[in-house]
Amino acid sequence: MVTFCESIFRGNDSSDFKIEVKEMEKRIVISGIGTGGHYFPAVVVAKEFLRRNFDVIFLSRPGFKEERVGRMFGLKIFYINPKPFSGKTIFLKIIALFSFIKCIIRLIPLVKKGIGFSFGGFGALPLTFACLIKRRPFYLFEPNCIPGRATRVVSNYARRVFLGMPSKINLKARCEVTGIPVREEFKNSVYYSNKTEREKRILFIGGSQGAKRLNEWAISLTKILPGEFTIVIISGERDFNWVFERKDSRTVVIPFTDKPWDEIKKAEVVVSRAGALAGYELLTLNKKIVFVPFPYATDNHQLYNAQYFSELGNAIVLEEKKTTEEIIAQKILEMMKRQVENKGEIILDAEKRIVDFVEKETG
Repeated sequence: MVTFCESIFRGNDSSDFKIEVKEMEKRIVISGIGTGGHYFPAVVVAKEFLRRNFDVIFLSRPGFKEERVGRMFGLKIFYINPKPFSGKTIFLKIIALFSFIKCIIRLIPLVKKGIGFSFGGFGALPLTFACLIKRRPFYLFEPNCIPGRATRVVSNYARRVFLGMPSKINLKARCEVTGIPVREEFKNSVYYSNKTEREKRILFIGGSQGAKRLNEWAISLTKILPGEFTIVIISGERDFNWVFERKDSRTVVIPFTDKPWDEIKKAEVVVSRAGALAGYELLTLNKKIVFVPFPYATDNHQLYNAQYFSELGNAIVLEEKKTTEEIIAQKILEMMKRQVENKGEIILDAEKRIVDFVEKETG
């Protein structure tokens, strides 16, 4: 039996304290740093590891949303503070590099007898590099059709890469398509979502960061759609003030919600960006969807996600540059007339499949 008392954790009372971690051989360190597309699948998988008696440590930046979500799931939090490299000046890139090195140094003792599990994004690299330095096994989860740069950099060193959907790029790694882990509340909301009698309610959702263009279209729609329609906008916190000021009595504006299933299940049609997690959640609830991929996403990965989703569900794909509020309104009315049908099955037990693999391969 090995114990570990060297690392500092932050408690629920925001004070620092020492945690003694037992059963080191069952430790798994999980990084979900980034946006909702990173930390929500991470906490779902973390919860499944906890259920199977793993010692789970969840990496978070201090004060960011992933910390709050991790605590909601009852996870033990360990702080690192990596800075993103992309789109920065040379000076900021140097700062990012030093933050990266500092994170690796903090993580090396943590992974010494454990397993690493990264859910992508810039926050994933310190954990994977710490595992490489200590020659510890690590796993990757990649939700998108076009794997992110962080995944491509280290995938050939990973024990296995779990894919949310089939990859358009041939990764030099052992890969397994498992589907995307979604929160249990989405699965529990399927029955209500499939009820046929529903008000004419249209939901615009741009993901955890919001989407300005979608918000602009949504605000305009009450001038185009008939009076019985209600428009609900999950605006993102950044755009909430101006969207709220411009809304009328038929529009409901929400900055962000930890319970998106409550709004999604009540909607007749959803207009959404095509982030991997957001799209998968909508498919889980069997919604009619108008996908408008973010055109500036890295490697245009949202377009490929949307095309894949449209093959599985009741969805169409529009290009932002060719779309106006009139076109959005027309497509919404067309989708209202469609019968809901399942074009393909999505995987709804991704977290169990993932943990099964890890348990089998690590003993």
